[in-house]
Amino acid sequence: MKVKRLMAGLLCGSLGAMLSLAGCGTADSGMMDAANANAVAGGSSDLPVVTWKMGSTWGDGNIHFTCDERFSELVSDLTDGRFTITNYPEGALCAANQLFDYVQNGTIQCGGDWGGYWSGKDTAFELLSTTMDNFTGLDYYIWITQAGGLDCYQNMYSQYNMMYFPIMINHAESGIRSTKPITSLEDMKSMKIRLGGVMAGRAAEKLGINITTVSASELYESLQRGVIDGGEFSTPCSDDSLKLQEVAPYWCSPAWYQSGGVNGVMINMDAWNELPEEYQNAIQMAAQICTAEQLSRYLWMDFESTEKMLEEDDCIVTEMNSEDWQTIRDTCREVYEEEAAANENFNMVYSSMNAYREQADTYRAMLGDYGWGFNYDEYEE
Repeated sequence: MKVKRLMAGLLCGSLGAMLSLAGCGTADSGMMDAANANAVAGGSSDLPVVTWKMGSTWGDGNIHFTCDERFSELVSDLTDGRFTITNYPEGALCAANQLFDYVQNGTIQCGGDWGGYWSGKDTAFELLSTTMDNFTGLDYYIWITQAGGLDCYQNMYSQYNMMYFPIMINHAESGIRSTKPITSLEDMKSMKIRLGGVMAGRAAEKLGINITTVSASELYESLQRGVIDGGEFSTPCSDDSLKLQEVAPYWCSPAWYQSGGVNGVMINMDAWNELPEEYQNAIQMAAQICTAEQLSRYLWMDFESTEKMLEEDDCIVTEMNSEDWQTIRDTCREVYEEEAAANENFNMVYSSMNAYREQADTYRAMLGDYGWGFNYDEYEE
């Protein structure tokens, strides 16, 4: 399914038009009639006031939930307050694992998610939310906005009566935080580890790592009580929001199991189709703005949190040897190729990602250190 793309250069010109909207809607979709809209909004537009509910896979106070809230704020700003989306944290409307069905069935109009949670429905959803040892956050951003990636999201979610727009892209996760040091694959084989993602679980099984399922909300306590010896959540600033370093001082980096990530908003297709085109445009624009903001915001907060964890919280960074890393890399690719051969949807997304890499990798290699960058102290004697 093709979706109209609003280019960044159109933002300023489109904003004025969005602030003087015109159209109609129904009460069942959360819309008021034009007369009530004028009374509430105090404007002269014939377009209705729209009120939606947005559930979330993230709890109140979780740093990811603030991104859901920012998206809703932008939608309101772009429509002069006529289109409002109220955010509800995980558990307020439904449990995190129920959110997909709530949006698909129209119980609520939209939900903030991480696609990996729906891997049980189709493993292709995981590629739309994270990759093992593959895409960076910047790769995701370019693939989605320039190389046809957005069509993969629409293709997958439309099979379940939903539209989808990324609203946050983060860079590689922190790595595994543990109660004892990890310096090799052998160390992990003797530990109970929490890893997110079906594909990462399959890779871990091939590598001989014992994976234990623990929800994000129980991660701190599980580390504290010894239910698990190590685990991951997200990037440094997200881990810091859960204070994982208090119970897991060792930090094995980088995060091969999630080298980049995407969160987004699922939108019930019927609710979407009932929106005036101007409101649909506002959603797309809000998603684009939010994604661009978060791409830098999260990384800057990661810089700050990393410095705090190392200098104030006394985290101890460990790493594995190059031979183990090559084993991990080969295993991750093997898992992906096996799933691509077994699942047509997974192959559709994976093929699109590989096509992007074929286009990008030549110049990426030429750039070397001048692509992502380098640290001066690496070259100082």
